[in-house]
Amino acid sequence: MKDLNISIVIALVKKNFTLKYKQTLLGFLWSLLHPAFFLLIFIAVFSSIFKTVENYPLYVLSGLVFFLYFSEATNRLSGIFIKNSHMIKNYGLSKITYPLAEIGSELVTFLIGLVPFMIIMYFMGMNIHFHLLYLLPIIILFTIFTFTVGIILGSLNVFFRDIGILWITLSPALFYMSPIVYNYEIIPEKFKLFIAMNPLYHFLIIIRDVIYLHQAPQLRYVGICLIITSVTTLIAILTYRKTNNSFISNL
Repeated sequence: MKDLNISIVIALVKKNFTLKYKQTLLGFLWSLLHPAFFLLIFIAVFSSIFKTVENYPLYVLSGLVFFLYFSEATNRLSGIFIKNSHMIKNYGLSKITYPLAEIGSELVTFLIGLVPFMIIMYFMGMNIHFHLLYLLPIIILFTIFTFTVGIILGSLNVFFRDIGILWITLSPALFYMSPIVYNYEIIPEKFKLFIAMNPLYHFLIIIRDVIYLHQAPQLRYVGICLIITSVTTLIAILTYRKTNNSFISNL
């Protein structure tokens, strides 16, 4: 693999971030309106149904902003090598440069957008306390997980173009398999194991521990998230190494 040039990755992060909102009337505001729009719908439709969920708007928003980050990033990463096929064929950059730049720009978008949403969540009842410091390692771990899932999808999509289309199709199903707009406790016992098999479920628990329950993340679920991320990282490394030398002939 060619040497990775960090300065080029940073330059591409800036370029991707700028191009994402170029020639749009609202620009970066779209990244704020997207989750806000969903939140209003969920409050209007589900708040009366899930009355047992205390402070329902905060419960939903704390999970929604992280899911949308995961969904947007993995959707973009699933087609990253195809999108940059011309660059890969004609420039001598390491192929991993492009997904790193993509996740970098998505992370910047997420972090900037998180600031106003944290302010909104404060007015919804989120307490300002030292446990919020746990969000930094959680975001890092969640980003690694998101990136590795994207690498697996992006590598396979070069050879099987249905992968990218299938992932975009399955993303809405994954949303409803994650306890974002509903509480895990209301799920019938026979379906709880199925929901718990969703990796996002475990990340949502430690995220809500900090933002919604105002406590340190439970060590049990931190351990599960570390295992999940380790497994996806290993699979991503093996998949990328197995496929990247054949990218050019298949792009």
